[in-house]
Amino acid sequence: MNEHAPFLSRKTLYGAIAAALVLIALGSFVDYPLSSALYDASNPFAMFFAAYGAIPAPLGCVAAGTLFVCGRSREHSVHGVFQSAGGILLLLVGTALVCLLPAVYLPVSPALLAGIGLALCIGTVLLLRRLARGADRAVVNRVALAILLAIVCELVVVNLIKICWGRPRMRLVSSHPEAYFFPWWQWGTALKEPLMAAGVAADEFKSFPSAHTANAATMLLLGLAPRLKPRLLPYQKALVTFGFAWTAVVALSRIMLGAHYLTDTAVGFLIGFLSVYLICRAVFRTPDKRQ
Repeated sequence: MNEHAPFLSRKTLYGAIAAALVLIALGSFVDYPLSSALYDASNPFAMFFAAYGAIPAPLGCVAAGTLFVCGRSREHSVHGVFQSAGGILLLLVGTALVCLLPAVYLPVSPALLAGIGLALCIGTVLLLRRLARGADRAVVNRVALAILLAIVCELVVVNLIKICWGRPRMRLVSSHPEAYFFPWWQWGTALKEPLMAAGVAADEFKSFPSAHTANAATMLLLGLAPRLKPRLLPYQKALVTFGFAWTAVVALSRIMLGAHYLTDTAVGFLIGFLSVYLICRAVFRTPDKRQ
């Protein structure tokens, strides 16, 4: 296999798009009845993945920051200092998110969750340092850039759509007498303003698309590991498969909690997947001349 070939093939691209479109078409008919049947706001499985399902994105920031520090320029001291400073900032921001965000979703001691988050971040740093050891610095920096840009891309796209769309969540429709179901193609702004004026939180109108699912899809970036350690190439398909499986489980958990509908998760997956696919193709479009 060409070491510069994309880790997500065109066959995978077409398959993922086709699967997402099928789910969107299906959800156009069964969004509400499916969510009604699966809705269980206290389900431990769903609550766990609410807390940790989106963890690939902040952990990706930790990974990118670590790699930027490992790949810093040794020849140009000023450039190296700025690169290290940026990497450390990314690492700190990612660590803070990993430690603090789970407490929003799990009724568990925040100190315990912060300890788990810190352990995850330390493990990520140690693993990435080991993977980067002996790798070409240009490759290390490209992998770091691909991780960072893919995460930023999916976050920006998802949140811009969320703000504009204003689709009410299933849990709001289920609990508020004045709320009602909106299909994914219909903007929910007609319901948003009066209910927000009545005290409903703005977050209840951010159902479409699912940010958790888009963040979960960045787990596919595990497929970049063989670029740092070529001997991991035989495991690349397994890493990518794990990324798809993680995303599917997170999507299911979001429907169970009434946070999203099937169409929300399908579009969230599509945004996350395309962000990873397109950014990685752009970053690794040509081999680095120093390799």
